[in-house]
Parts: sequence; structure tokens; C-alpha cells
Amino acid sequence: MGKIIRDIDKAEREKFELIIAGGGIYGIMLLLEASRRNIKTLLIEKGDFGGSTTLNHLKTVHGGLRYLQSLDLPRFRESVSERKWFIKHFPEYVHPMSCIMPLYGNGLKRNSVMRGALLLNDLFSFNRNSGIPAGKKLPSGRILSPGKTAEIFKEVDRTGLKGSAMWFDANIEEFQRLIMKILKKCTGMGGTALNYIKAEELITEGGRVAGVAGIDTETGKKAVFSADTVINASGPWSRELSSGFDKDFPELFRKNLMLWNILFDRKALSSSALGLTPARGRGHTYFFHPWKGRLLIGTGEMVVDDIKDNPTVPESGIDKFITDINAAVPGIGLTKKDILKIYAGLLPGTESGKLSKRPSLIDHSASGGPGGLFSMSGVKFTTSRLVAEKMIRQVFPGRKASGYRSIFDKHEEDVTFGYDEMITGDSMKKLKEVVEGESVLHLSDLVLRRTSLGENPKRALKAIEQLRPLFNPDSGWWKREKTETEALLKTGQGS
Repeated sequence: MGKIIRDIDKAEREKFELIIAGGGIYGIMLLLEASRRNIKTLLIEKGDFGGSTTLNHLKTVHGGLRYLQSLDLPRFRESVSERKWFIKHFPEYVHPMSCIMPLYGNGLKRNSVMRGALLLNDLFSFNRNSGIPAGKKLPSGRILSPGKTAEIFKEVDRTGLKGSAMWFDANIEEFQRLIMKILKKCTGMGGTALNYIKAEELITEGGRVAGVAGIDTETGKKAVFSADTVINASGPWSRELSSGFDKDFPELFRKNLMLWNILFDRKALSSSALGLTPARGRGHTYFFHPWKGRLLIGTGEMVVDDIKDNPTVPESGIDKFITDINAAVPGIGLTKKDILKIYAGLLPGTESGKLSKRPSLIDHSASGGPGGLFSMSGVKFTTSRLVAEKMIRQVFPGRKASGYRSIFDKHEEDVTFGYDEMITGDSMKKLKEVVEGESVLHLSDLVLRRTSLGENPKRALKAIEQLRPLFNPDSGWWKREKTETEALLKTGQGS
């Protein structure tokens, strides 16, 4: 597996075929698809890899059951296929997860309707387990009796309960490590990745792309990189960067839709994920994810005006979220004091304020812009690899790709943490490898975006001082880094 070396001078001396602006999940998947086609590629990210929206993911790989409601079969099949891709190639991080939705005989959430939906789900995903390792296969869905439902989910509202629908998806326990594994595999295949480099100007010659000028945000120095092709995959900043490079394309991000998930200082209500609504089957459905045995709930959403690196959820949004959860689970009694961490990120919304259904892939030259400039925005984590593949095939048609098995067939020992697990001598050795080989520039990089240490803020605050030997011994540097990271952990919002 490769290392991520932040060598800006070396990158400036090289000539790349492709520069990717944006180091979230879509930028990283673009680098993967380019690297497996032996396309000499540089990825630059204005902050740290896997931050912002990517970091604030619900840690779930959805197969797309909800798309059957609208009979959106192409999107359903794509989600099923990509869920299988994650389970197949990352079995150490991605695990099957049973999901339960209590049924009260309302609307589409009736036993007869859901029985048919589960049947279609299994029928249209008949090959979901092909090539999947033993112990990772997803069983068929079924309808559970009221008694069985209450046995699995003891706090279920039994008033009018008709039973529940059970289906299976997948969860990601060590989200940060999965992201870094992909990125390191890319660098091992010849890709280059630089964090804390902000793309600022597109360089053109004769109406075609010639490179990108950026700023090293650590030093303030200008950096110039050469390439014939540039893909703008900067997520919430894609319209801004598109405008700066060429012109605005509203379809990239018509509305700024903020979505958020909340980790509460409570144990999970069930070993199964739960799909619950505030009024016994009516209203917005919240997903209760039993991540590492804890109560992680999503997803709230609202349209916001501004794009920020670390969007924060207003008090009114948090209040409504908690009110809905308390209505969905009578007696749970959640308050703001129970909040450990809020995960908030921005995704593209429609004019009506709903989440966009399809990604946007734009060739600027088709609208009179520079040749070799492309922009894209994605919608869903699960299908990020597929969207990236479509983009790379469009930009570099005919380039043959190596197989995924040859890339991900070896599962190296990694640094992972149980929810309450503290740092040991063995994990310190692995953390040292992370700091030295994954372009860790700040303490928060390690705590929040390289490991799951920061997912339990209480544990992380206790463990921070143990991490000091891994970094610059200068007392001033350490004091600043520690203060900043502790502030992020204590507030519970921000990445």
C-alpha cells in the first residue's frame, strides 16, 4: 500500500494528465478510477482529505429500497451494485446491518404493501450476494409480527402496531480508515494527493487547460501544477470554482441543502437499525443507526443560504429533531444535554429544496469553455465510485482499467478503535505509521479524519495528551493544536 507524501515541489515539477480539485469522497473515487487506468493524476484539497460533507456521513451504505416507491429501477440497481462493491472489497470495514421499520397500517407502510416491496427488493437484487465473502451476505427481507418486533426493539410504540418490515443494508464502522485505504491504494498506483492546497486559478493555453494555480494554505505560498485536464469535484464549492475557472453552472448546486445526523450519549435502542417516524408511520422517517452500539440518528435537513467549511445546525433545527425523536420513541426523553456530536454537511438541492436525484457531470467545452475542463457534483456516498467511473470514462474514453481485486485483495492490519477503547502501546505504533504516512499536518487531522478517536468526544479528550509524542515537540505548536481540537470536540459541531 502506498504512502501519502505531501511533496508540493515535486508535484510542481511534474506534468500530469489530470488534476482533480476536491478531496472528498467523489474526488477520491475519481483518483481511484483514474489511477486504475494508469492516468497520471494529481488530487488537491483545500482542507484535509475526507472532511466537510464526506466526514459527516451516516456511516451507512444504502441499497436503495426507497427507490422502489417511485419505481426508479436504474437508481435502485446502481445502489445495490455499489453496496456490493463496498462489502466485497472492504469486508474489514463494511458489515451487513438488519433494518426494521414498525408498521401501523398507514398509507404505504402497511404489512401487505411492505411485504410486496420487500419481495421486489429481493427480486431485483437477486445477485446482491454474488462474490461476497462468507458472513457478509445479505439475507432476504421479511415481515415480523408485533411480538417479534417488540422483542428486537423493546421501546417500540405498541399502540396500533401491526408488525414491522425487516430488510438488510450495510454499515461502515471505521469510515475514516476506509477512505484512507482507498487514497493510499491510489498513491501506491502512482497517484499524487496533496491536502491543504486551495485551487484558485485555471491556467489555459490556446483555449485549452494547461494547469491549475493554487495556494498552500499552510504557508501562503503559490503553487502551480501542470495538466491537460482538470475535473472540479469540490462538492459544495463546485459552483464557486466553476465560476472562477470558467462560468457558473447552477445545476451543480441549485440549493444548499444542509443535512445532519446526531450522535447521542445513549446506547443503541436495538442491534438493528430502525426506521421510525414521529406519528406512528406518518411524517419524516428518521434512521436510528446502532453504530458501535451507540445511538446515532439521521437525518435532519434544511436549506441554507451560505456555504461554510463547517456548517452548524441552528437551535431551531436541533429542537425539532429532538422533538420528533421523542415523539417517535415515547419515553426516550432525549434532551440537548444528551448530544455528543452533530454531523452536518451540504448536498445539492433542487429549487423546491429537496435533495437532488441525479449527479451533474459537465463538460465546459460544450458551452464554449476551455477544452479539458469538467465539473461535477454528486448526491450519494454509496454511488460515488460509479459516478466517478462514468466521469473518467467520459473524459478518458478507451483507457483500460486494472481490476479492483488486484488493488484491494490484501487486507492489511489497521488502527481501529471500539467506541470506548483507549489508546494502547500497540495502537500508538499504528498511529505513528498513520502520522508518518498519511499527510497528517494537524492534531485534528489524526483525531477526526484519520481515525475514529474523535467519534467519542469524551474518550478523545482523555486521550489527546497521549498523542503528543507523535507530533512536533514545540510547546507553542502543541498548545495551539490541542486547544483547537479540544474546542471542536467540546462543541460537538464542526470537522
